[in-house]
Amino acid sequence: MAAVALILVIVAFLQGGLALVGEGFLLSGQKLLELMPLIMIAFILAGLVSISIPKRFVSKWLGREAGWKGPFLGSLVGAMVPGGPFFFYPLMATLTLAGANVGTMISFVAAKTLWNFARIPLEIAFVGTELTLIRFIITFPIPILAGAAVDFFMPGIADKIREDIRRLQKKNSPLKSGEEID
Repeated sequence: MAAVALILVIVAFLQGGLALVGEGFLLSGQKLLELMPLIMIAFILAGLVSISIPKRFVSKWLGREAGWKGPFLGSLVGAMVPGGPFFFYPLMATLTLAGANVGTMISFVAAKTLWNFARIPLEIAFVGTELTLIRFIITFPIPILAGAAVDFFMPGIADKIREDIRRLQKKNSPLKSGEEID
């Protein structure tokens, strides 16, 4: 992303000099200020979810023991979860650490991207019911099949992914060295 930003700074400079570059930075700062409350709320919600949902519940409904229902339920939850990536990616990490199966989480994020029930009315308003229905029908099996494929073809990957998430959280955590993250 930094490379793309640098290229855009150069393009802006060539088109309008420092004034245009400054205008771009000003607009970026304004957008950051607009999004900051949303980002903070999303992280607060993700943290509260991580301490509120019992691991046993996650394991039963979204974990390995859910079987074929896992990718289906993960898809359904992903399609219904409100908010953008600042909420659903932390939630995905939290659910994975709580015992959700990796295939189920692939279904979760794929459905959030492809189905997103909150976006359907907007889609209908812009492109109509027929195109929205065609798109939904065509994409309907993809999240479920993607999760099931991960579970089938990569059954041993869950522990590695959980360890990667823990490592990332530890690296990005404000906690002192040695404190544990559940």
